[in-house]
Amino acid sequence: MQQFIRRRQARDTNIEPYWDVIKRIIHESDIVLEVLDARLVELSRNEDLERFISEAGRAFIFVVNKSDLVDKDKIHEQVELLKAIAPVVFVSEKNKKSYKILLSEIKNLFSKCGKREIIERKVGDPKLKFRECKADIVVGVLGYPNVGKSSIINGLTHKKKAKVSKKAGTTHGIHWINLGDDIKLIDSPGVIPLKKEDEIRYGLIGAMGEERLRHPDIVAHSIIKLFLKNNKRKFERFYDISVDEEIKNNDSYGIIEKIARKRSFLLKGGIPDENRANSLIIRDWQNGGLRL
Repeated sequence: MQQFIRRRQARDTNIEPYWDVIKRIIHESDIVLEVLDARLVELSRNEDLERFISEAGRAFIFVVNKSDLVDKDKIHEQVELLKAIAPVVFVSEKNKKSYKILLSEIKNLFSKCGKREIIERKVGDPKLKFRECKADIVVGVLGYPNVGKSSIINGLTHKKKAKVSKKAGTTHGIHWINLGDDIKLIDSPGVIPLKKEDEIRYGLIGAMGEERLRHPDIVAHSIIKLFLKNNKRKFERFYDISVDEEIKNNDSYGIIEKIARKRSFLLKGGIPDENRANSLIIRDWQNGGLRL
């Protein structure tokens, strides 16, 4: 047991702080892809990341992933402001052509911005802080866990190069992935730091599964509010319930109870099991079954 603890501690001391890893990827990249979730574009953005990219003088592209999970008009409404900052490309696993469009945009942007400056080392010079990734075009792929970075890498390479999982934080370490003869992708560790107290964002963008959330009820209610505002009928059809009375009475707990009863999530005495209903809503949202 003590040996295991010592090995664990040794591993932990070798882990670079997340932002250091992110800055390293930005430094090595000619172009950075910031991957966003189409369902929650603003929540899946990170302004600190965008600031670091700007400070490093790198060009970047907003890649709006999972675009098949949202009505096209709603996506375009969300990204209008982004277009003034950087190019925007919509991708989806169901639309293989979208990856070709992304690849074309990468090459087009590179032709305009050119390659990053690489300082040649001479004998006796100190070691570079970062390892230089060698390729004609180096593309860093960054974004919150579960926004679909691995799926985008796989779509660009046409192969299962990166492990894909619906569980947050599947990718560990930094990986250099060849995309043809002239482009190399840098896959990120899968984590952009979030504030510990920002649990609603964790849950909504799928950065943390429902089993790890401290307050899944708050996240479930936030998902409900999202649908009541944007697509109430779709929510009703998905769970085969009517929520008009609950909306009238501002009773989101009543909606949870209806879902629990509909799915026969009942405790002793026929009491609706709200915890199971909350977990169900979060899972349905995070795995893409419940769509706006």
